[in-house]
Amino acid sequence: MTSFLIAFLSLALMLGAFAYVAVPAASRVRRAIIAGSFAVILGVLFFGYSDMLGRPKSTQLEVFRANMSDAKVIGSYLKENDGMYLWLQLPGLHEPRYYKLPWDDKVAKGLQDAIAENERQHGSGVGMVLPFERGWDREEPKFYALPQPKLPDKPGERPPVTVYKAPEQGI
Repeated sequence: MTSFLIAFLSLALMLGAFAYVAVPAASRVRRAIIAGSFAVILGVLFFGYSDMLGRPKSTQLEVFRANMSDAKVIGSYLKENDGMYLWLQLPGLHEPRYYKLPWDDKVAKGLQDAIAENERQHGSGVGMVLPFERGWDREEPKFYALPQPKLPDKPGERPPVTVYKAPEQGI
């Protein structure tokens, strides 16, 4: 179950419990109004939650991952004087997340430099240091080109084994 469904079902359960408690203590008209408003609220919440899934989350509002050390930048979109929109692959999560950084000329220049360096080198991606840091220090660059990943070992080949034989071994 995704976090979206868990949040929606827990809210629906809480509203349903409230409606269940409120319905028996009322007349038929009042019970119909409560049941109808409960159905309308659930529909509005479901479509409201699903609409929020497509919007970027501000990095300033990220509470649960505030101590994360780095992330991989999958995609970016810069809108001058508005913000930097980033698609980040966070460690430990299977699906990428969409975030918005506040606009900063130095950080935007650092992102563009890291993308250009990644293209010049080997193209293994761009990383971001402390994506959810709440510090005042903005001097250090937040973005960097990821190092080239280790190539896989060739099947069937083993590196040569060197056995050291000391003079004390007598062989």
